[in-house]
Amino acid sequence: MKDENNLDNRNTALNKYHLPVPKKSIEKIDRNTSPAHIGKLRNAIDFIVPENTPVFAATDGKITFVKDDSNIGGPSPAFWNFSNFISIMHMNNESSRYDHLKFNSSTVKEGQIVKQGQKIAEVGLTGYTYIPHLHFQIFIFTGPNMWTDFDTLIVEDFIDS
Repeated sequence: MKDENNLDNRNTALNKYHLPVPKKSIEKIDRNTSPAHIGKLRNAIDFIVPENTPVFAATDGKITFVKDDSNIGGPSPAFWNFSNFISIMHMNNESSRYDHLKFNSSTVKEGQIVKQGQKIAEVGLTGYTYIPHLHFQIFIFTGPNMWTDFDTLIVEDFIDS
């Protein structure tokens, strides 16, 4: 039986999140066709948008990780580790992650506090990707290893910014 008081024993986000890209730029929101969205990534969301689309913090938080030094990507799992991304810690032990960011486009640094709607980067074509898009996920940590001990949460809907 699930303990609803345990923040780490759930599958749905508690926080409310705004769209991480401008609504007018979204060509499609894809929740289930990516070959990478399996296992721990099963609840990730892809926002199909043009390259250089601004990426915004989906809610207030603290920047916990920034990688924006990669300038390569492509339609093969061989590119998996070349994705530029930003992670932000939010209330309720939830974190957000923004992937496939443009080379050197980050406007934030680790430890920085950000506000919802603040520009944090731009969409690029880095990492394992077929088309320009923002891979977005809300997740919780399930153990001490930030690379393997996490699970994505369902984001039912977004606040229209």
